[in-house]
Amino acid sequence: MFAIGIIGRPNVGKSTLFNRIAGKRVSIVHDRPGVTRDRIEVYTDWVNKKFKLIDTAGYDLKDDLIKKEMIDQFKLAVHEADFFILVTDVAEGLHALDQMVVEILRKEGKKFCVAVNKVDSHQREDLLGEFYALGRNLELIPISAAHGKGVDDLLDHVITFIEDEDDEDDDDRDDSEIKITVIGRPNVGKSSLINALLDEERVIVTNIPGTTRDSVDIVFNYKNKKYILTDTAGIRKKSIMFKDLIERFGYYRSIDAIDKSDIAIAVIDAVDGVNERDVKVIGEAWERGRPVIIVVSKWDLVEDPKQATKTIMNEIDAKLQFLNKPHIIFTSAITKKNIYQIFEHVNTLYALYSKRIQTSKVNEALEEAVARHQAPAIGTKRLKFFYMTQVSTRPPYFVVFVNFPKAVHFSYQRFIVNVIRDKFGFYGIPIRLSIRAKTNRNNYDEK
Repeated sequence: MFAIGIIGRPNVGKSTLFNRIAGKRVSIVHDRPGVTRDRIEVYTDWVNKKFKLIDTAGYDLKDDLIKKEMIDQFKLAVHEADFFILVTDVAEGLHALDQMVVEILRKEGKKFCVAVNKVDSHQREDLLGEFYALGRNLELIPISAAHGKGVDDLLDHVITFIEDEDDEDDDDRDDSEIKITVIGRPNVGKSSLINALLDEERVIVTNIPGTTRDSVDIVFNYKNKKYILTDTAGIRKKSIMFKDLIERFGYYRSIDAIDKSDIAIAVIDAVDGVNERDVKVIGEAWERGRPVIIVVSKWDLVEDPKQATKTIMNEIDAKLQFLNKPHIIFTSAITKKNIYQIFEHVNTLYALYSKRIQTSKVNEALEEAVARHQAPAIGTKRLKFFYMTQVSTRPPYFVVFVNFPKAVHFSYQRFIVNVIRDKFGFYGIPIRLSIRAKTNRNNYDEK
């Protein structure tokens, strides 16, 4: 598997960047003892490109030049990784060690880029100039690992070096198998819902919050289609869950289950309505690129269904606007009311989630967006949109190429996303959008 090493001097933010990238989609994590410290490797992916990320030991000139052990560790990383992200610190400026490492990487014929970290203000952007002394054709990417700024751009650049044969093409996956993760706060009826669907007691159900400590995968067939249902631990406030080691483990397993799923089913208690914790749980799944179906449980306990429906719909409209017309089902695990409608909604959302739009159609949407709302001028120059393409599905991910990426305000990016959603019917589907400068290096698939 393609290996990416993160290197740099101590305290420049290597581990922060490592955690930022690994936190996006962690599959398998293990520690490997190094000479002077533990080296951590993570198998992860970005835009369906899978790779191994390696956090290497920081190199330093203290204590008799460079310690032999540190040199050995660094050399091991150089030979093991296919690509390197050299992390530097904009506040400290260009260091002689940075120049030394660049020379080593070039001598070894390694591909790499430089991530100038801690660029979290316009004033610090002005300090980037001296880093161009590292080389003319060197890719220099300003980031703030702590705040996530520029990390998407960094990953977009890095994955262009990963060959397609190193990937598992999700588009070739058997569409008869859909992974569904059931999420929600404790005691809203997640396990009861799964047991009702399976018509048997496969998952322990009690009225004690936190009964389900680990994620449980269950293979289920319905109308000749295969589904994998995953019951997860109820997610409470981190300040509460992290006090208990087992609950903390359950939290991370729940997040991991969301990452591995295609669709998230968020269970809400009909009696309690939508509260702050529901919004947090649903927001977590949405931010991780998963469509969310809202299942209102315990409908058999509602005294006035008409009024309860109105109340819950108003709460969803007010608190969950980011879902963009979500699919909502009112159910009861006791009476089995509407529970099998879940699969109809899952199939509908999954088809949209997997939908790929032709590049010509995508560019029509971009032209429509620009025609409806002209891009702002930058001094004497006008922001120019060259073209847009869809680079992946699940979730749909689009890249727009422009002349000045930093000039595309967040509000305009959101406007483009809304145009895409309206034109192609991506309602209830999270859409990712990246703004990139047009260069000769771009080799995105434009199928």
